[in-house]
Amino acid sequence: MPGRKPGVTKAIPETSIPLDPGAIRRIIEKQEFDFRTASIREMNKLVNCIEAELGIRFLRMEFGIPGLPAPPIAIEAEVEALRRGEVAHVYSPFEGIPELKEEASRFVHLFLDLDVPPACCVPTVGAMQGCFASLAVASRRHPDRKTVLFLEPGFPVNKLQTRLLGLKTAQIDFYDHRAEKLIQAVETRAKKGDLCAVIWSSPNNPSWIVLKETELEGLGAICDRFDLLAIEDLAYFGMDTRQDYSIPGRPPFQPTVLRYTRRGICIISSSKIFSYAGQRIALSILSPGLLENDNHNLVERFGTSNTLHAFVHGVLYPNTACVPETPQYGLLALLKAANRGDRSLFRAGKEYARRAAIMKKLFLGNGFHLVYDNDLGEPLADGFYFTIAYPGFDLGVDLQLRLLHYGISAITLETAGSCRKEGLRACVSLVSDDQFPILEQRLQQFRQDHPR
Repeated sequence: MPGRKPGVTKAIPETSIPLDPGAIRRIIEKQEFDFRTASIREMNKLVNCIEAELGIRFLRMEFGIPGLPAPPIAIEAEVEALRRGEVAHVYSPFEGIPELKEEASRFVHLFLDLDVPPACCVPTVGAMQGCFASLAVASRRHPDRKTVLFLEPGFPVNKLQTRLLGLKTAQIDFYDHRAEKLIQAVETRAKKGDLCAVIWSSPNNPSWIVLKETELEGLGAICDRFDLLAIEDLAYFGMDTRQDYSIPGRPPFQPTVLRYTRRGICIISSSKIFSYAGQRIALSILSPGLLENDNHNLVERFGTSNTLHAFVHGVLYPNTACVPETPQYGLLALLKAANRGDRSLFRAGKEYARRAAIMKKLFLGNGFHLVYDNDLGEPLADGFYFTIAYPGFDLGVDLQLRLLHYGISAITLETAGSCRKEGLRACVSLVSDDQFPILEQRLQQFRQDHPR
């Protein structure tokens, strides 16, 4: 299964690095997909096959999934909910259990410094469903607007969602557009009149830049002026380790576009911040302004003119009906603990930052360089992702293929929507401490075999 290591039948010595090119080629040829256009999960499947057939443990950097255990309080809360007999035999409310919505509203107040009513806090089956529902609603707000503007790079699956919904896409890349350049570029694109939404992640997957308050203010103003839906993916909420976001009710607060627009949906995932990915639960926080935002264009598709009602009963209800109830109790326990000041719940960000600092040093010390290498002139925070390239490899897919021969996996920046075709996205979550010496050895061998 994706994300789970297959059984390795034998262990090959490091002297076998680089791996036999013929063996790698044969394994690639067995796959039912084109390596040069492989998705994240297809790459994950390929690396699983190489590990199993060649008996080598890879440095797994292609799959952006958490690598830390889930907090026990969440698991215990789920088990207790089942033992009480209040769940399992009934359907949970489509819009989420009231206790979770109340605690989510409190969490938003304490960590984002925003007052959002519980009605605007909606649990979804992971952040992906929150994004999908947001895109679905955005696409019906104006019948003549069917284009979503992506601020790139970003999460590749969002593009698959627009394809499924029959939407068009446009792109502006952070590499060349930050601060006023970003706002000007978005405004210029909005003036064409075909946009229904703007979507981005911050901290960004994979560049790890964090949009500044001035940028978010500009984006919010544009969305209000042109009646666009701002879709903000905060999957890595609070994981910018340059700031301490772990103290409830005390600044700094997580930056968000919801401060600056009446037309925004912010998606907060439990997967990374709380290491709770397997339970597939997230929160979509809708701007209070959307409570009063009636749009008659929504009626034909969703049976209502109210944006919030369309989101819940027009998309989530016919899609999955609701989030399973026990994960809602698990997330409720996590939010309660965070709200009362349990800072240990934010350990994931610090741990991933520690790993990233070590891994960046190993790559940079062996001839690689960062593609997205600064955050508006400031050093990037260490976090869940970083981006790399190597001299002599003009295409990331060629570097990606070559690194497979050294037992190192990643995905191309092009897969993530970036304009930088030479780079790769590296995720730190599945590389453990015992692998750091192996990573260093393999990178040293790579550098020796590929002199600059």
